[in-house]
Amino acid sequence: MKQHMVRLSFDIPEEEHVQLKMACVEAKVAIKDFVHEMILKGIQDFKKDAFKKRLKESIRQSKEGKGRVISSKELDEMIQDDD
Repeated sequence: MKQHMVRLSFDIPEEEHVQLKMACVEAKVAIKDFVHEMILKGIQDFKKDAFKKRLKESIRQSKEGKGRVISSKELDEMIQDDD
């Protein structure tokens, strides 16, 4: 099944574009493929960071007696939410 595609367009400084282009030429990869992979990696990193922040906050609250201990089930659900 063919995915519906949309175009992403943004401006970057010319010098950075040249650096990107040269890095992709050296790696023998298309700019669009490189950028797409970096976007996906960035999304995963955002999710991991958000998860870590939620977990740290829960632990901090628990230590201060303001929160409660997270159950294994709740932790599993938090991990699932980040996938």
